[in-house]
Amino acid sequence: MQSTINYLAENLIAFLSVFFAAYLMTTFVNYTVELSALFYLPLGAKILMYLLFGFRIFPGILAACITSGVILFDSWGGNLLLGTLSACAGATAPIIVMSGMKLAKMCDFDHLGDIDFRHILTLVMGVSVVSSLLKYFVFAQSIYLDLAIFDFITHYIAGDVMGALLVIYLVLKVLVPLIQRIVPQQAS
Repeated sequence: MQSTINYLAENLIAFLSVFFAAYLMTTFVNYTVELSALFYLPLGAKILMYLLFGFRIFPGILAACITSGVILFDSWGGNLLLGTLSACAGATAPIIVMSGMKLAKMCDFDHLGDIDFRHILTLVMGVSVVSSLLKYFVFAQSIYLDLAIFDFITHYIAGDVMGALLVIYLVLKVLVPLIQRIVPQQAS
């Protein structure tokens, strides 16, 4: 029973984190579209959630991707099938890259204290490339979209990398130290 509660709580935290990152992006849209496209924040939230909880939070991540795509961005122009497949691509890309890095013995991501910034940077770059390629493949299936592959992929990679690094930096360098100051450390 406790493991089910933990599973549901972790998926809820993942859902809220990714959805909140997407919501923050919508606040940038009011100021400038270019700024929000340059900093795609949900990717950083997805990566952090997978690092914290592992792959078992995939349902929460996927639900957040679909919900934010439909409610916040209306990015699929009413095509729920293409949008859902795109959300699956975005939710699956971190799993693919993290599994590949673990298989290549680059980093196993099981011990967060052992991960250095080079592993995070490699992970962010890899996820952005895989996500962009998967999303291009999904959107290229539509007969209504005329996509320029180079523009599409470079746009997605740039936004993913900048947004993910911004979120990861803010969480690790601002939020965590702030929480450590507020919450008293337990004596071991």
